[in-house]
Amino acid sequence: MVKRRARRYRAPMLNLHLSSAFGAWLNRLTGQGNAAGAAELSDTVVRWPPTPARMLASAERHAHKHIAQALALEHPKGFLLAHVPLHKLVRVPAHSYREWLSRTGLLTVDFALCDEHGVVRSVVLMPIADDQLRHLRKRERLLRVLAATELPVTTWDREWQNGAADQLRGTLFPKLRGAGYYADTPQAGH
Repeated sequence: MVKRRARRYRAPMLNLHLSSAFGAWLNRLTGQGNAAGAAELSDTVVRWPPTPARMLASAERHAHKHIAQALALEHPKGFLLAHVPLHKLVRVPAHSYREWLSRTGLLTVDFALCDEHGVVRSVVLMPIADDQLRHLRKRERLLRVLAATELPVTTWDREWQNGAADQLRGTLFPKLRGAGYYADTPQAGH
């Protein structure tokens, strides 16, 4: 028996390899297809290089300074938080939380004044004069939720410049102190 070497017909395979090679070359040329390129495209830091941002505008910094002074008179060990999402300020029933969050998830207050235990005691909003209709509707929704919590809400005039901390304290914390009132001031009479 004579062994014959079977000849392979390689032309179709060559065509297949050519199309694969051409596709790979095209992917490399356009920056697609390779693992390193795909990782870079999916990496948030690479695609959007982060830089520090200014958290408070000039009027907000001014308000923060004065609000902090008034807060120190009412709650010396309290916290003043800026740009707080509404869902961090209030609680709602757990069975409807997801739906509630979808309606209010992007609503924020400009400042939240908390006592030493981290409980919100007052809220400050700084409306912008030229609010668009969409922003006004969001603000109305925010005010409705805050009204239901019975938290004191103060609207801060961005043009306001000076005033006594005691006077501002009365504006930020307008509720009269009743018999069961707890003040976290060391000198407070209970």
